[in-house]
Amino acid sequence: MPAGKWAAVYPSCGILWQSAKPAATGAVRNMHQEHPLSFAEAINRTEVLLQQWQAGAMTTEALAQQLAGLLSSADGRRGFFVVALTGPSPLLDQPPTPVLEQLHRGGEAVVDLVVRNLAMGTAMALEHRRQGHGEQAQGSLQVQRRAQALLTQLDPLAVRQRLDQLLAATEGHGADVAFLERWNYDAAQGQAIAQVVAATQGSLTWGKSQFV
Repeated sequence: MPAGKWAAVYPSCGILWQSAKPAATGAVRNMHQEHPLSFAEAINRTEVLLQQWQAGAMTTEALAQQLAGLLSSADGRRGFFVVALTGPSPLLDQPPTPVLEQLHRGGEAVVDLVVRNLAMGTAMALEHRRQGHGEQAQGSLQVQRRAQALLTQLDPLAVRQRLDQLLAATEGHGADVAFLERWNYDAAQGQAIAQVVAATQGSLTWGKSQFV
């Protein structure tokens, strides 16, 4: 995989790196027994895990166990979602129950990151279309689609509150104003974000998470 592939779709990464080489069967160690991974290490680890899972060399339950370790740190969460949202793995198209349960256990930290990805995928899809970069636009739309679908399966109360905060920022209010300003999103991108937030809110159920 050429360096910079993920950054082309997910500009918040801010770094370029080389993808991990395929690991031998059984090379993935227990995340809970290691020091926290760096962002780049988490990306590489996630690539290996998803490759093994897709190849049938790792069960969904084993993948979920490894995911628990990734989600325990900020860099681990970021690295996982860079790969899972932008990459070819179908994991987040229809998350298996053990994986979804681990994402629920990630709580507000996971919800926050998925909401940010929803905003960024939406804004960057518009920018890529403006520049005539059709392939990159499709990659950003994949991030938007997967993030939106995942949010409807996480804790609806936490998701609704986090989306309200993002929506307020598109109107110039609240803590997420700094987030939007950081990436210099213009009015059209802000409007696109507001529209996808409203659509996502309309898809949420009421009540508590099924995993509570």
